[in-house]
Amino acid sequence: MSPVGEGSRVLVVLKRVLLALPVLLVFLLSLLLHAPSRVMSGMLPPELQVDVWGGSLVDGQLQGRFGSQPVQAGWTWQPASLLRLSLGLGLGLQVPVDADVHVDRGPLSVKLDIARLHIPAGAASWLGAGTVLPAWQGHDLSFVRRHSGAWRSGEGVLTSPGGALRLNLQGQVQELVLPPARIIWHVRGDDLIGELRQSQGDASLATLTLTGDHRIQWQVRDRLLRLKTGYVSQNDPDLVVLTVAEPL
Repeated sequence: MSPVGEGSRVLVVLKRVLLALPVLLVFLLSLLLHAPSRVMSGMLPPELQVDVWGGSLVDGQLQGRFGSQPVQAGWTWQPASLLRLSLGLGLGLQVPVDADVHVDRGPLSVKLDIARLHIPAGAASWLGAGTVLPAWQGHDLSFVRRHSGAWRSGEGVLTSPGGALRLNLQGQVQELVLPPARIIWHVRGDDLIGELRQSQGDASLATLTLTGDHRIQWQVRDRLLRLKTGYVSQNDPDLVVLTVAEPL
Protein backbone atom coordinates (compact mmCIF):
# COMPACT_ATOMS: atom_id res chain seq x y z
CA MET A 1 0.00 0.00 0.00
CA SER A 2 1.28 3.47 -0.86
CA PRO A 3 2.14 5.99 1.85
CA VAL A 4 -0.76 8.16 0.65
CA GLY A 5 -3.25 5.31 1.06
CA GLU A 6 -1.86 4.39 4.48
CA GLY A 7 -2.14 8.01 5.58
CA SER A 8 -5.76 8.14 4.44
CA ARG A 9 -6.58 5.04 6.49
CA VAL A 10 -5.00 6.55 9.58
CA LEU A 11 -7.09 9.70 9.13
CA VAL A 12 -10.28 7.65 8.80
CA VAL A 13 -9.52 5.70 11.99
CA LEU A 14 -8.66 8.91 13.82
CA LYS A 15 -11.95 10.52 12.76
CA ARG A 16 -13.89 7.50 13.95
CA VAL A 17 -12.14 7.62 17.33
CA LEU A 18 -12.85 11.33 17.71
CA LEU A 19 -16.52 10.79 16.81
CA ALA A 20 -16.84 7.90 19.26
CA LEU A 21 -15.08 9.70 22.11
CA PRO A 22 -18.05 11.92 23.13
CA VAL A 23 -20.32 8.87 23.10
CA LEU A 24 -17.86 7.00 25.31
CA LEU A 25 -17.62 9.92 27.73
CA VAL A 26 -21.40 10.19 27.96
CA PHE A 27 -21.60 6.44 28.61
CA LEU A 28 -19.00 6.62 31.39
CA LEU A 29 -20.72 9.64 32.92
CA SER A 30 -24.02 7.79 32.85
CA LEU A 31 -22.43 4.84 34.65
CA LEU A 32 -21.09 7.23 37.27
CA LEU A 33 -24.41 9.01 37.75
CA HIS A 34 -26.32 5.75 38.13
CA ALA A 35 -23.77 3.70 40.05
CA PRO A 36 -25.33 2.48 43.32
CA SER A 37 -24.20 4.17 46.51
CA ARG A 38 -22.89 0.82 47.78
CA VAL A 39 -19.75 1.21 45.64
CA MET A 40 -18.50 3.62 48.33
CA SER A 41 -18.30 0.84 50.91
CA GLY A 42 -14.59 0.29 50.40
CA MET A 43 -13.81 3.97 51.08
CA LEU A 44 -15.46 4.18 54.53
CA PRO A 45 -13.65 3.74 57.87
CA PRO A 46 -14.04 0.26 59.38
CA GLU A 47 -15.71 1.74 62.48
CA LEU A 48 -18.69 2.73 60.33
CA GLN A 49 -20.96 -0.28 59.77
CA VAL A 50 -23.58 0.43 57.08
CA ASP A 51 -26.88 -1.48 57.25
CA VAL A 52 -28.84 0.27 54.48
CA TRP A 53 -27.63 1.94 51.28
CA GLY A 54 -29.85 4.14 49.14
CA GLY A 55 -29.65 6.24 46.00
CA SER A 56 -26.63 6.53 43.76
CA LEU A 57 -22.97 7.36 44.03
CA VAL A 58 -23.64 11.05 43.38
CA ASP A 59 -26.94 11.42 45.26
CA GLY A 60 -27.29 8.82 47.96
CA GLN A 61 -27.99 7.98 51.58
CA LEU A 62 -26.90 5.46 54.17
CA GLN A 63 -27.99 4.23 57.57
CA GLY A 64 -25.76 2.36 59.95
CA ARG A 65 -23.76 2.52 63.15
CA PHE A 66 -20.55 4.19 64.25
CA GLY A 67 -19.58 2.06 67.23
CA SER A 68 -22.80 1.89 69.23
CA GLN A 69 -24.18 5.14 67.81
CA PRO A 70 -26.74 5.11 64.97
CA VAL A 71 -25.75 7.09 61.87
CA GLN A 72 -27.82 8.59 59.06
CA ALA A 73 -26.16 10.50 56.24
CA GLY A 74 -26.98 11.81 52.79
CA TRP A 75 -24.77 13.34 50.13
CA THR A 76 -25.00 15.13 46.79
CA TRP A 77 -22.14 15.43 44.33
CA GLN A 78 -21.44 18.99 43.18
CA PRO A 79 -20.08 18.84 39.60
CA ALA A 80 -18.85 22.46 39.66
CA SER A 81 -16.03 21.32 41.94
CA LEU A 82 -14.38 19.65 38.95
CA LEU A 83 -13.53 23.13 37.67
CA ARG A 84 -11.28 23.43 40.74
CA LEU A 85 -9.79 19.98 40.09
CA SER A 86 -11.48 18.66 43.23
CA LEU A 87 -14.34 16.42 44.32
CA GLY A 88 -17.10 18.36 46.06
CA LEU A 89 -19.89 16.82 48.16
CA GLY A 90 -22.77 18.35 50.04
CA LEU A 91 -23.13 16.18 53.16
CA GLY A 92 -25.99 16.07 55.64
CA LEU A 93 -25.64 14.21 58.96
CA GLN A 94 -28.47 13.50 61.36
CA VAL A 95 -26.92 11.29 64.06
CA PRO A 96 -24.83 11.17 66.20
CA VAL A 97 -24.48 14.87 65.29
CA ASP A 98 -26.79 17.04 63.23
CA ALA A 99 -24.82 18.96 60.60
CA ASP A 100 -24.76 20.41 57.10
CA VAL A 101 -21.26 20.06 55.64
CA HIS A 102 -19.60 20.81 52.31
CA VAL A 103 -16.57 18.60 51.63
CA ASP A 104 -14.13 19.63 48.92
CA ARG A 105 -11.33 17.12 48.29
CA GLY A 106 -8.58 18.50 46.09
CA PRO A 107 -5.22 17.12 44.93
CA LEU A 108 -3.39 18.53 47.98
CA SER A 109 -5.95 18.95 50.76
CA VAL A 110 -9.47 18.47 52.07
CA LYS A 111 -11.65 21.45 52.97
CA LEU A 112 -14.64 21.21 55.32
CA ASP A 113 -17.15 24.05 55.43
CA ILE A 114 -19.72 23.42 58.17
CA ALA A 115 -22.76 25.65 57.76
CA ARG A 116 -24.50 24.22 60.81
CA LEU A 117 -23.46 21.82 63.58
CA HIS A 118 -25.44 20.60 66.59
CA ILE A 119 -24.15 18.03 69.09
CA PRO A 120 -26.89 16.93 71.51
CA ALA A 121 -26.29 16.66 75.24
CA GLY A 122 -25.74 13.18 76.64
CA ALA A 123 -23.64 10.09 76.04
CA ALA A 124 -21.14 10.42 73.17
CA SER A 125 -19.48 7.01 72.89
CA TRP A 126 -18.29 7.96 69.38
CA LEU A 127 -15.67 10.06 71.22
CA GLY A 128 -14.71 7.23 73.54
CA ALA A 129 -16.37 4.87 75.98
CA GLY A 130 -18.10 6.67 78.84
CA THR A 131 -17.88 10.15 77.29
CA VAL A 132 -20.72 12.52 78.19
CA LEU A 133 -21.07 15.98 76.64
CA PRO A 134 -23.22 19.03 77.16
CA ALA A 135 -24.97 20.34 74.04
CA TRP A 136 -22.79 22.19 71.50
CA GLN A 137 -23.68 24.18 68.41
CA GLY A 138 -21.87 26.19 65.79
CA HIS A 139 -22.28 27.94 62.44
CA ASP A 140 -19.94 28.77 59.57
CA LEU A 141 -16.93 26.73 60.68
CA SER A 142 -14.19 26.10 58.12
CA PHE A 143 -11.17 23.75 58.19
CA VAL A 144 -8.49 22.83 55.64
CA ARG A 145 -6.15 19.88 56.11
CA ARG A 146 -3.46 18.61 53.77
CA HIS A 147 -3.45 14.91 52.88
CA SER A 148 -0.17 14.67 54.82
CA GLY A 149 -2.09 15.60 57.99
CA ALA A 150 -0.92 19.21 58.39
CA TRP A 151 -3.70 21.69 59.13
CA ARG A 152 -3.61 24.74 56.87
CA SER A 153 -6.52 26.75 58.27
CA GLY A 154 -9.27 26.50 60.85
CA GLU A 155 -11.76 29.03 62.11
CA GLY A 156 -15.09 29.21 63.87
CA VAL A 157 -16.64 28.93 67.32
CA LEU A 158 -18.67 26.24 69.08
CA THR A 159 -20.88 27.36 71.97
CA SER A 160 -22.50 25.44 74.82
CA PRO A 161 -25.05 26.41 77.50
CA GLY A 162 -23.12 24.12 79.83
CA GLY A 163 -24.02 20.86 81.51
CA ALA A 164 -22.61 17.48 82.50
CA LEU A 165 -19.16 16.70 81.08
CA ARG A 166 -17.36 13.37 81.47
CA LEU A 167 -14.06 12.56 79.76
CA ASN A 168 -11.85 9.49 80.06
CA LEU A 169 -8.34 10.74 79.37
CA GLN A 170 -6.08 7.67 79.29
CA GLY A 171 -7.78 6.14 82.30
CA GLN A 172 -8.20 9.40 84.20
CA VAL A 173 -11.92 10.15 84.43
CA GLN A 174 -12.79 13.84 84.65
CA GLU A 175 -16.44 14.37 85.59
CA LEU A 176 -17.87 17.84 86.27
CA VAL A 177 -20.56 20.36 85.38
CA LEU A 178 -19.34 22.72 82.68
CA PRO A 179 -20.57 26.34 82.84
CA PRO A 180 -21.64 28.14 79.64
CA ALA A 181 -18.56 27.87 77.44
CA ARG A 182 -17.19 28.09 73.93
CA ILE A 183 -14.45 26.48 71.86
CA ILE A 184 -12.51 28.84 69.61
CA TRP A 185 -10.71 27.16 66.70
CA HIS A 186 -7.50 28.35 65.06
CA VAL A 187 -4.34 26.91 63.47
CA ARG A 188 -0.84 27.19 64.90
CA GLY A 189 1.92 25.76 62.71
CA ASP A 190 0.58 22.42 61.42
CA ASP A 191 -1.83 21.91 64.35
CA LEU A 192 -5.52 22.68 64.82
CA ILE A 193 -6.14 24.23 68.24
CA GLY A 194 -9.45 24.39 70.08
CA GLU A 195 -9.45 26.73 73.10
CA LEU A 196 -12.13 25.81 75.66
CA ARG A 197 -13.08 29.01 77.50
CA GLN A 198 -15.80 30.09 79.89
CA SER A 199 -18.33 32.41 78.30
CA GLN A 200 -18.36 34.62 81.40
CA GLY A 201 -15.01 36.33 81.79
CA ASP A 202 -13.41 34.42 78.87
CA ALA A 203 -11.26 32.39 81.28
CA SER A 204 -9.32 29.47 79.75
CA LEU A 205 -10.35 25.98 80.89
CA ALA A 206 -8.49 23.60 78.55
CA THR A 207 -6.89 23.25 75.13
CA LEU A 208 -7.65 20.53 72.58
CA THR A 209 -5.03 20.05 69.85
CA LEU A 210 -5.29 17.94 66.70
CA THR A 211 -1.70 17.70 65.51
CA GLY A 212 -0.31 17.49 62.03
CA ASP A 213 1.19 14.09 62.88
CA HIS A 214 -2.24 12.55 63.62
CA ARG A 215 -2.44 12.85 67.41
CA ILE A 216 -5.00 14.35 69.77
CA GLN A 217 -3.80 16.20 72.85
CA TRP A 218 -5.62 17.61 75.86
CA GLN A 219 -4.13 20.25 78.17
CA VAL A 220 -6.39 20.71 81.20
CA ARG A 221 -6.03 23.78 83.40
CA ASP A 222 -6.55 23.86 87.13
CA ARG A 223 -9.57 26.13 86.58
CA LEU A 224 -11.44 23.29 84.86
CA LEU A 225 -10.70 20.76 87.62
CA ARG A 226 -12.05 23.22 90.19
CA LEU A 227 -15.48 22.54 88.68
CA LYS A 228 -15.30 18.97 90.03
CA THR A 229 -17.16 18.27 93.24
CA GLY A 230 -14.76 18.18 96.18
CA TYR A 231 -11.72 19.45 94.23
CA VAL A 232 -9.71 22.00 96.22
CA SER A 233 -6.52 23.63 94.95
CA GLN A 234 -4.15 26.47 95.76
CA ASN A 235 -2.62 26.38 92.26
CA ASP A 236 -2.71 29.21 89.75
CA PRO A 237 -6.06 28.67 87.93
CA ASP A 238 -4.23 28.92 84.57
CA LEU A 239 -1.72 26.21 85.47
CA VAL A 240 -1.81 23.20 83.10
CA VAL A 241 -2.21 20.31 85.55
CA LEU A 242 -2.93 17.49 83.11
CA THR A 243 -1.57 16.80 79.61
CA VAL A 244 -2.75 13.76 77.69
CA ALA A 245 -1.83 12.82 74.11
CA GLU A 246 -2.68 9.77 72.05
CA PRO A 247 -2.84 8.75 68.37
CA LEU A 248 -6.00 9.48 66.44
